[in-house]
Amino acid sequence: MLTRRDFLRRSVVVVSAGLALPPVFTRAVHAATNNQGLDPLYRDRILVVVQMAGGNDGLNTLVPYGSGLYHDARPTIKITESDLLPLDGHVGFHPSLARLKELWDEGSLAVVQGVGYPIPNFSHFRSMEIWQTGNMEQNLTSGWLARLFEKVIDEEGHLLDGVSVGNALPLAMSGPKADVAVVQSLDTYKIQGDPGNARDTDARVDALLKLYASYPVKAPYAALLDNVSAAAHKSAAEIQRAAAEYKPAAEYPKSPLASGFKLLAQAITQNIGVRVCHIGMGGFDTHTFQPTTQARLLKDLSEALHAFYRDLEGHGKARDVLIMTWSEFGRRVQQNANQGTDHGTATPMLLLGGRVQRGFYGEAPSLSRLEDGNLRYTTDFRSVYASVLEDWLGAPADEILSARFERLPFVARATGARAPALPVG
Repeated sequence: MLTRRDFLRRSVVVVSAGLALPPVFTRAVHAATNNQGLDPLYRDRILVVVQMAGGNDGLNTLVPYGSGLYHDARPTIKITESDLLPLDGHVGFHPSLARLKELWDEGSLAVVQGVGYPIPNFSHFRSMEIWQTGNMEQNLTSGWLARLFEKVIDEEGHLLDGVSVGNALPLAMSGPKADVAVVQSLDTYKIQGDPGNARDTDARVDALLKLYASYPVKAPYAALLDNVSAAAHKSAAEIQRAAAEYKPAAEYPKSPLASGFKLLAQAITQNIGVRVCHIGMGGFDTHTFQPTTQARLLKDLSEALHAFYRDLEGHGKARDVLIMTWSEFGRRVQQNANQGTDHGTATPMLLLGGRVQRGFYGEAPSLSRLEDGNLRYTTDFRSVYASVLEDWLGAPADEILSARFERLPFVARATGARAPALPVG
């Protein structure tokens, strides 16, 4: 009979002989036995979080072209009325957001105005921390999405609940009990063999799985080890199947961001259990030459989101997915001397999806009532989070955010859904 020491020693031998396991989900087996998961009416819903890192200038994204104060504050970097894409008689989109304007016209896009938080912090790192933890306390180390996984999604026992596109795990998804895959390419998310001995990979995988299976069933941790091995192998196989079977229903532009969205579309449309996704783009810290830089970034975002949404539509998934953008802060109202803007406060958030109720949510921040040259926020970002958690995912928002925040009706709760409650146990 194998002892625990034998198991660990032999496992190391097998893996070090030429295998590298991907960071697949290795949750405790008891999670699968808890039947207090999400309301069935919400189990097919997916959230995609898009980070616009650097502090996007909201005033040149959602342009208050009807305000003379806007034109006065930005004599050379303003978006003129002849160039912008009007949404109503007061505001319009930056001209680079033409593809998102198309989705607005179709009724699939909502705009939350003036989003921020009390006592704003102008440090990128601290403000990102506040947004990603969903809390103003500096001693909170778990992300708001990680707390969602810990309280609700893990109870479903899915193989692949959360995925982040990139090379690092965002704080929003980081927590002591939350296992989230960080993926750069679905093609590489698998058990990797020795490049110099590729033909031996299958044999080594079989050896590792047989080793797991040979461990004594009655041992207190045997079930967990079985769960880990099966989940690891099956998750990698499922992802590879998704990559092989996926056929895009839209043409994606040639950009790193679009490639990331295509990767998410592969995972979502092939039904491998993804519930929450995170993807980011940087470069929005536009202290200099903002017009050129922001125009390029917003065009990349608009075209990539449009292709992603059309792809989801083509696969019948658009009504199952909610896409939410965020940026750690906006920019100051007055342009600086370098054709740019400095760190500011309130900024808009975009919500896109087949169940989104088009419109403006929250109050537009006033240009005549500034605080030290900055906009006063009108909508707490945690109100957006609470609405997403409770109305979209059917999750206990008050518990996850540790407070009650106003809900915004950009998506309606599922008809007949039960009141969100924490799982027992």
